Amino acid sequence: MASARSLEVKVGLLILAAVVLLGAFILVMGGINFQPTYELAVGFDNPGGLQAGAPVKIAGVKVGKVKQIDFVGGQRDPKTGEAMPLVVARVSLERRFQPAIHDNATFYITTQGVLGEQFLAIDPGSNDRPTLDTGASVRGLDPPRLDRLIAESYDLLHTMVSGLREHKPQLKSVFDGLAKTLHGTGVFFDRNQDKLDQLADNAVKMSEEGVGLVQGAKAKYVDNPQIDRVLQNVETVSAAGARAVPPLLDKDVPALVSKATGVADGVDRIVSALSTPEEVARMKSILANVDATAASAKTAAADAQVIAAHIKKGKGSVGALVMDEQLFDDLQELARDLKHNPWKFFWKE
Repeated sequence: MASARSLEVKVGLLILAAVVLLGAFILVMGGINFQPTYELAVGFDNPGGLQAGAPVKIAGVKVGKVKQIDFVGGQRDPKTGEAMPLVVARVSLERRFQPAIHDNATFYITTQGVLGEQFLAIDPGSNDRPTLDTGASVRGLDPPRLDRLIAESYDLLHTMVSGLREHKPQLKSVFDGLAKTLHGTGVFFDRNQDKLDQLADNAVKMSEEGVGLVQGAKAKYVDNPQIDRVLQNVETVSAAGARAVPPLLDKDVPALVSKATGVADGVDRIVSALSTPEEVARMKSILANVDATAASAKTAAADAQVIAAHIKKGKGSVGALVMDEQLFDDLQELARDLKHNPWKFFWKE
C-alpha cells in the first residue's frame, strides 16, 4: 500500500515538473516578459511582409514587438485632421527603452539576413530632441518593393521586345545604313591615307611654329630687358609727377577755381543777355545777312573764276595784255625807252 502511494507521488511530481517546463518553454518561445510597456502607432503605405508578433529592435536589441496591424486607408487623424497612411502598426515597447527613442527617430522594416524574418527597426534619433510620448503616431519608411520592381521591369522588357518586333524592317534599314556609312568611312580613310598623314604633319608643323612664335614674342616683349627699363622709367616719371603734382595743385587750384567761377559768371551773363527776344531776333537777322553775304561772295567768286578763265584764254584787253608775250615785250621796251629818254613825254620828233 505504501509502495503504491509512493509511486503515485512520484508520477504526480513528474507530471508537475513537465507542466512547469512546458509553461517555461511557452513563456520563452512566446517572448513573454513582465516589463512595463507603452505603445506607439507607426504608419506605412505598404509594410511589406511585416506581421503581428514581429520583433521591434534598436541596434539589434529586441525592445518590443508588433501587437497588431490595422488597415485604416481613407481615414483621417483625429488630432491633426490629415489623411492617415494605409496601414498602422501598433507596437508595444518596453518602458525602460523610452528615454532612448526621440521625436526624430526613424522607423523602418528590414530583415535578418537576406531571406530571414522581417522585423521593425528603430533608429533612435538625436539625443538633444524630446522623447516620444506614449501613444504617439509616427511615420515609418516603407520597405523596397522588389515584387513591384520585378513587375515593372518585366513590363518594360515586354514593351521593348514588342517594339523591336513591330519595327523590325525599320531597324534593319537603320543598321544597313549604319553599316554602309562605316564601310564608306573606312574606304575614305584608306584612299586618303597619304593626305591625312600630310594634314597631320602640317598640323604638327603649325603647332611647332606657333610655339616658336609665342616663345619669340615672349622673349621680345616680355623677357626683354629693354621693356623692363622702359617700365622702370615710366614708373620713375609717374612717381616724380605724383610727388610734384600735389604742391602745384595746392598752389594753383584755388586760383583756377576762382578764374573758372568768374568765367562761368561771365558766360551766364552773356547767355542771359543773348536769350532775350530782341537779341534772338537780332541774331536771326545777322544770320540772314551772313547767309546773303555768303551767297553774294559765292556769286562773286564764280564771276571771278569766269573772268580768270577768259584772261587765261587771252580774251579781252586784259587777257591780251597778260597772255600775249609780244605785246608784253613791246610794253616792256616802251617803258625802258621812256625811262632812259623821259623828254619824250613832252617832245615828239
